Amino acid sequence: MNLTFPSDIVVKPGSIGLIARKAGTLGMKKPLIVSDPVLSRLGLTRLIQEAMASAYGELPVFDGCSENPAEPDVARGAEVYRKQNCDGLVALGGGSPMDVAKAIRIISHHGGSILDYDVMQGGMKRIGRDLPPLIAVPTTAGSGSETTLGAVIIDPENHVKVLVFSPFLASSAAVLDPELTVSLPPQVTAATGMDALIHAIEAFTSRGSNPVVEGLCRTSIELAAAWLKKAVENGENIAARTGMMTCALTAGMAFCNAGLGAVHAAAHQLSSRFGVPHGLANSLMLPAVMRFNGGAVSDKYLEIARMLGYEVHSFNEAAKAMGDLAADLGLPLRLRDVGVTEDLYETIAEDALKDAALGMNPLKVGKEDFIRLYQESF
Repeated sequence: MNLTFPSDIVVKPGSIGLIARKAGTLGMKKPLIVSDPVLSRLGLTRLIQEAMASAYGELPVFDGCSENPAEPDVARGAEVYRKQNCDGLVALGGGSPMDVAKAIRIISHHGGSILDYDVMQGGMKRIGRDLPPLIAVPTTAGSGSETTLGAVIIDPENHVKVLVFSPFLASSAAVLDPELTVSLPPQVTAATGMDALIHAIEAFTSRGSNPVVEGLCRTSIELAAAWLKKAVENGENIAARTGMMTCALTAGMAFCNAGLGAVHAAAHQLSSRFGVPHGLANSLMLPAVMRFNGGAVSDKYLEIARMLGYEVHSFNEAAKAMGDLAADLGLPLRLRDVGVTEDLYETIAEDALKDAALGMNPLKVGKEDFIRLYQESF
């Protein structure tokens, strides 16, 4: 059993005040803040600049991260990094800025395009240890990217998501301040919360799971049971926001060590082809995949549903409970409700088969299986 965890993590309201000190400890002289346009409009990017101003003055910002990050985002961010002579990064946001910042680390040091580092094409061995330091500052409670060893980037020419993975990609530090999440709208809170929960579900049922991972997953699921609905209902509930940030953190640690499965393999294609936000795409595919996998991991699915407060007696009932949870959170339930069309099922099924997330699914999945999963979810 091999386990990898980031070494420096703080979860605490008001902890953004620690970022400048952590940057100094990591030897940063001029970090680049990586964010997105929404966070800049909301003033959160400026808040980080101000938190670091006394030690660093006016820091450069790259806020061109798309909702589903793509290779051009990384290239533009790396160009800003080079032109500004930066020597480290502070990633502010959800999974998109986190993944873009990780990718900038790679190409700023090793060169080329981030697509050259696709794990499915042997890219992991091209990533060395000596990368610029990175502080991850999440503003959502979902992706867990602040604790993971990978980044998922869209190849816009081929309309697929590429996984970049290396043990050297772990954030140098992670600062989780739940106060940064209070402005998230309810539907975004719901979708990102489902993302965190599904990370735990897939890691728990993964072929790579182990007792340590299972403990992390149970913690994540229990935290989601206690706090997800409360965070959606009242975004200013700091206890709920803290609980969900911890849920995302532990789920990220879990799937980083155990892998994911068919939910993510199927969902990635919905994001790259149709622009469906990642957490929502996962939520839409979860019930169908649970019905498909149920015969292999029925006991675990029952345990998950019961931890979430549902009285279930079969994996089909557990799958239905996950749809009921999404409905209670106000999320769309069908692919047709989010702009997905049936004409590309053949294509996205083929792409899902090549997705790096599929490797640890408890059952083997074929092309026709993926087509049926999409049809069932339509």
